[in-house]
Amino acid sequence: QTALVPSVEGLVARPIPTVGARLDMLDLVRVNLSARASQLALEWRWGDLMALGSTVTSSVNVVVVKVALANSGPLTYGSVRFLLGGVVLCVIARWREGPMPRPRVRDIWLILITAGIGEAISQALFTTTLTFANVDYVAMVQATSPLLIVAWLVWRGREHFGPRVWIGLSLGLTGAALALTAGGGGRTTWLDVLLPLGLPVTSVVYVLMLPVLLRRYRAIWLTAILTTVGGLMLAPFGMLEAIGHHPHVTAAWLGLLSFSVFGSVALGFLLYTIAVRILGPARVAAYSYLQPFLSAIAAALLISEPILPLQILGGVLMLVGVIGGRPRPHKVADAAGEVNPGPAPQPVGATPAAEAHPCP
Repeated sequence: QTALVPSVEGLVARPIPTVGARLDMLDLVRVNLSARASQLALEWRWGDLMALGSTVTSSVNVVVVKVALANSGPLTYGSVRFLLGGVVLCVIARWREGPMPRPRVRDIWLILITAGIGEAISQALFTTTLTFANVDYVAMVQATSPLLIVAWLVWRGREHFGPRVWIGLSLGLTGAALALTAGGGGRTTWLDVLLPLGLPVTSVVYVLMLPVLLRRYRAIWLTAILTTVGGLMLAPFGMLEAIGHHPHVTAAWLGLLSFSVFGSVALGFLLYTIAVRILGPARVAAYSYLQPFLSAIAAALLISEPILPLQILGGVLMLVGVIGGRPRPHKVADAAGEVNPGPAPQPVGATPAAEAHPCP
């Protein structure tokens, strides 16, 4: 709706927006802002829930693997659960995302590094450490990764974090240390000290490499590929170990293995990858601070280990640290590895006004 008014020279007429047109434009702006706010709220809710869900499954899995290792070697158990978990993820990816994408030649070394360090070496360190260390000690060591990730991002100039984030992360680390002190920790030999230190390092490599690959491959297929490749790397060592230490297969052991395959590898890794895509590595890593306390709760429920008052205090500090120290969401760009994504279809009843003023 426009009105014709004389120009300054009085020779030509030009259209100017009327009150009705201005109202239409304001309504469109309000709709766009409302849609963007709803989208951000949805991403916050689902992204954080996925990160929390992945942390819960990982915390329970620490206790599950600790119990299962009584009947099998650490490398054997780790390779079996990763290979089976990779198969499950491949089936889900084929169902949800179509045929498997062919990795680009330039990405093969990125996939090998991520799977080798973040999957194979990490799993070998994790299961081997659990053979001689307590559950709370392993969970505490893994919970140190958030500060390493944030420090790396700051050092590389990729992100800037305010004092609130640093205070919150430090408070969470203090709570994790209290939980470890109450539980007693592991032994004190050089092997017991040096071997677990690789756990947070491998976690940092994995979570920092994920955004690079997520820009090129879809989340489920990427998780399936990394898990399968990591399992294949670990399989020869697991087979050699099984020759000298045959697994004692029981119904209980198969139940523990099933949780490690479906709950920890398939579901936990998938939730973690999607959460990194929605929230960014720094915010997702902050949830790792909850792992020592959640592992203590899982140990109390599954193997009847008592929860001490100092562990409860540490859990409260970790919860406060996670809530106050989470960095802002930093969404990773959409994957470029989708098969012929094509242009987005126009909604039914699209108007020229909507096309002229797309949502920012």
